[in-house]
Parts: sequence; C-alpha cells; structure tokens
Amino acid sequence: MIFPDDYKYVGTALDARPGDPIYFSTRYLIHFGDEITIYTAETEPGKGFMRKVRSMEPIASGDEILEYPEKIDTRSRANLIELAFSLCKGGVNTVIFKGPDEHVTFVHEPDLSAITEIEILDVVPPRPSWLVCVIENLETAGVLGDLTLKFKSRVLDLRRYEDEDVYFPCTASGLGRSLDSDRVEIANPLIVGCEVSREVFRDMYPGKEHRFLNTCPLSNDVLAPKGPFITRCCKSERSGITRSKGHLGVVVHWGDGAPKIAEAIRCLAEELKRE
Repeated sequence: MIFPDDYKYVGTALDARPGDPIYFSTRYLIHFGDEITIYTAETEPGKGFMRKVRSMEPIASGDEILEYPEKIDTRSRANLIELAFSLCKGGVNTVIFKGPDEHVTFVHEPDLSAITEIEILDVVPPRPSWLVCVIENLETAGVLGDLTLKFKSRVLDLRRYEDEDVYFPCTASGLGRSLDSDRVEIANPLIVGCEVSREVFRDMYPGKEHRFLNTCPLSNDVLAPKGPFITRCCKSERSGITRSKGHLGVVVHWGDGAPKIAEAIRCLAEELKRE
C-alpha cells in the first residue's frame, strides 16, 4: 500500500516532466492531464521552496485510478483506507481523495491490515457510555485521524445483574438499590461494582458478610480485552499504559474529559508502534 503520511507530500500538476520545478516537500505527483497518472517524484538537491524534478516513476494511471466524487476528511486515515478498499475493484487499484480544504491525497493498493482496532471497554448505565461518546466525538472532530485507528465498542450493561439482593455503587446508575442512598439491611448482599465499591461497603459495614461481582474491565472476564484497548477506572493510580489478559491497553480516570482521553489514545498508539 502507498498512502502518503501527509497530504503536504502530494503535489498536483496539469503537466509533469523531469526538470520542471515543484514544491520542495513533494514526494508524489498527480498529473491531471488527458489521462490521470500518479508518480513518485524525486527532486534535485538544493535550497528554496521550488526544486527541479530529477526523476518520476509511475505508480498508477488511467483506468487504474478512481477519483472519489465527494469531498472528504483527508486526515481520517483509517476511513480512507477502508473506503479505498471498497472501491478498488476490477482494474482499479488507486483512489484519489480531495478534502474540503482542497488538499489532495491518494491510497494505492489499500491494505486493511494497516488499520489497528482499539476496543473501548466500558459499563452502562449511566447512558450513553461516556468513554464511547467522547471517542466518537474525537473521531468526528478529526482529532485522531492521523493515527490510522478504528474503534470497537464493548459495553457491559449492568442491568443484567439487577436483583432484590443486589447493591450498585451509586444512584447515578439509576439501577435498583445503591450504596450511597440505601441502607444495606439484608443478609449476604451482592455488591456489583468495582473494587472501590467493595472498599466503600466494607468501610460502611465492617465485618458484614457479602458477595462481590467485579465489573471493572481489568478484572471482569465478561469484558476482558481481546486486543488493544482503552478503558476507565476510578483509581487514578491505575491510569496509563497497562496490560490485561496479555493485551496492551491504556486506562483513563473515570471522570477524564476529551483532552486527556485523546492524549491517552495517542500514547497507546505510540506503544503499539514500538511493539
């Protein structure tokens, strides 16, 4: 697959010949003549913004190339790869995309394996999942587009555990009884929540017998990661890069907002590159 790292490496021309001056950062040149041709371009060494073309090697031309008819976010790399893959049929092996800002890029012989899938592990209610909602907004805003990531939501619905002897952490869930608003008077209750929930219960009812179901994605087999992941935890000391079930992931604090979640995803992407 050839997919320029940045659209600044892609130049366009109505005529393209060795010896012509082109912008110094150009590595690929799209010739929009009677027949579209895409070249790799190498410039002569020198100074200044414009450099002479030393060599041009064709990548694709003519019927091998499809121009996507709509303007699209050219920074959303995973989306462009998937879109190009769906369009490369028959003899087509290359798709040219243009953004709302008129910048142009292309994907040649798209390879879906270049996209890394990240699992979003979270629990509901409250609804919607805060982590899923924030990441969807970050994607829509184009904040993560350069990372070539796609996200898969895996959300545990706590309603499956509702019962007469169950206590949830707090009233924010809107589920049954909760430790912050109801007295625990029944024998051997089931505490459904994270480790902090159990600690709160033990502080409130020292020595009282109880059962515990850990809903934390890092401790719950139902929500155990199956690949790279992001999740959240109410223990701030757990924040950062971690491993669970052999998979690399990142933990954000329960109440973190968009900037910190975006930063965490970037850190995870860097760690995945190192591996």
